[in-house]
Amino acid sequence: MIKKENVLKFLILVILLTVMAFWANYLSGSEAFYKRALENSKEESYSGIVLEKYIDSSQHCTPMLKFTSSSSNAVVNSFWDEVEVGDSIVKVKGQSSIYLYKNNQLKQVFDYKVYYQSLMARKSKN
Repeated sequence: MIKKENVLKFLILVILLTVMAFWANYLSGSEAFYKRALENSKEESYSGIVLEKYIDSSQHCTPMLKFTSSSSNAVVNSFWDEVEVGDSIVKVKGQSSIYLYKNNQLKQVFDYKVYYQSLMARKSKN
């Protein structure tokens, strides 16, 4: 009887440690993921007048913008919602910001750094 209790306690301890290890790995992986995403965003460079907004179903329903230069770029939903066809966008390599112009006036600055920091903060609260 004592052996069964010890085995049960040991199994519970192993399960608890396993769950804690997975949780710690999940949280640290998320922060690393967002940091990599920010660095990837900084490496992008594009500009032009928006010709089309669409959702690319072949890329996991990613919001896309097509420019006069015939290039298309993925953007995050919250920024995509603000963009209209005819707006101009400038994203400079090495910077974390996207500049959105409407009628030659700066309409909005979207900062990937602020965006990813808010996602990390939200993730750490959960």
